[in-house]
Amino acid sequence: MSFEGAINDINKLLEKLSGVRKEALQKLPVVKLAAFNILFDLVSKASKILNTANEIEKRVELGRGLKRVCGNWILMKEGDRLSIKKLKPLRILTYTQNEGKVSITDGEVSLELSQSSIKLGLRGRDIVISNISLEGISEYTDIIKSLGRYLFELTDTIADTLNRCLKSLGML
Repeated sequence: MSFEGAINDINKLLEKLSGVRKEALQKLPVVKLAAFNILFDLVSKASKILNTANEIEKRVELGRGLKRVCGNWILMKEGDRLSIKKLKPLRILTYTQNEGKVSITDGEVSLELSQSSIKLGLRGRDIVISNISLEGISEYTDIIKSLGRYLFELTDTIADTLNRCLKSLGML
């Protein structure tokens, strides 16, 4: 098991989201398009984060168990779950293989992705978009726009720290 499976799952979600976003461009007013762009950008960033985590995993060659990486990160494999975690400040990227689910969180803000749904969370309150369609996403436009800033901060922070980790391993 590796992050490669997660990359494949998220890329399928990205393809579906891309089609819905194109449909939204044709049918919806500009005000509502922001939510589709936010979701597309978040899933794109998640895909890049997974690619970086996959490169780190390949570099450190974790068979099973856990391994400290780049000082503060811990790469863990347990059952069907693969995670890379930083404890202070908390940052977690987890791939659960048999559910096809990717989770990115800092304890306060969370983004959970699968091929068929997107879950956005802030301080324990979650919304689940289980219908990746024009109507399904339009229903949550205002909430998506409100949470976007927090979710971008989360994904940008994790992407930056994992990229620094990869550089320290001599990969970039």
